[in-house]
Amino acid sequence: MKKQKKRFVLTEATLDEINKQLKVNMFVIGLLVMLLGLNTVHFIKEYNLFYGLLIAIVIFLLFLMIKSRKILKIKEQELTR
Repeated sequence: MKKQKKRFVLTEATLDEINKQLKVNMFVIGLLVMLLGLNTVHFIKEYNLFYGLLIAIVIFLLFLMIKSRKILKIKEQELTR
């Protein structure tokens, strides 16, 4: 029977797994910033409530991603000591 790959668990993570998650996290932050920029341009152009709502959602997701990046960095510092 094939062993399934387990989910990422921060408390059991190695330094390599944390570095991989930090790279993925940075990629997602970049995408969210790009999406925020595009939505802002559309909102300015059309002044539509839909784009305003999308901007608010993307800002919230960006906040969560930055928060998770800080937690990953703290765990990385603990492992490097």
